[in-house]
Amino acid sequence: MVKVFNVEDRQNTLDFILSVSQDCPKVVSLVQVGSGAEGFHDEKSDLDFVVAYDSGESMTEVMDYMHKKISEKYNLLFFTQSDERHLQAYILDNLLEIDIGFGCYEHAAALKPAFKVLFDKSGIVEDKMVQSRTTMDDQIYGSKRQKDLETACNYACVHLMHAAVAIKRNNYFRTVGELEFIRKIYIDLLGDRYRLESAVNREIDKLPDHEKEAIKSTYVTDDSQETLWACLMKLTDLIYKELEGCSVPISKEMLDEYYREIK
Repeated sequence: MVKVFNVEDRQNTLDFILSVSQDCPKVVSLVQVGSGAEGFHDEKSDLDFVVAYDSGESMTEVMDYMHKKISEKYNLLFFTQSDERHLQAYILDNLLEIDIGFGCYEHAAALKPAFKVLFDKSGIVEDKMVQSRTTMDDQIYGSKRQKDLETACNYACVHLMHAAVAIKRNNYFRTVGELEFIRKIYIDLLGDRYRLESAVNREIDKLPDHEKEAIKSTYVTDDSQETLWACLMKLTDLIYKELEGCSVPISKEMLDEYYREIK
């Protein structure tokens, strides 16, 4: 029987990560990020860190060091490492997840507002992270929104048309698939507008209530054509509202006419 971690287990693991990081001469700072940086959301929140090392040449050595220490201390159910993304992910045998990002301390930057510097041998990491917050959101969400707008302009109307045809043909699962694709485009645009992470709807629960209710109205609750058409029409209105001022290949008026012909 699996023993699932509790609050004490998580704190002990946090303390261990802190200790081994401090013991490594090439590690300059350890930063806790995510929910734990501001107080864990609940007793089953995972652990997220950024390890800041002394120079670019140390990355591989530091990543190997952290993996060695953690795997010696704990039984691992899962481990993966992305050198390209400078990221390690662990799942311990008590189902505690640990995600560790790596970067040079001289380039310290906060991708999210929630962070807590657990130790800093350089004395500059926290200042760099605080300073980066003044421009980081514009860099992250500005470029992402532009990309998401392009995706919406190029693909949303086509998949809206596909959904309409699928409804006409009584292809329920095809319809649901098309609606899910379009809804994801819409949620990405909302995330950009509100500067919330939209991947797997990670921060979408933080949206204002009226925005959440609008999203809920696009979910299919039964397989009737009436319900499917209602979801499609709602998604159409929401998508085109987000695309106001953008150049789209098919106008909403043209799409409405297409719907009338399909029905």
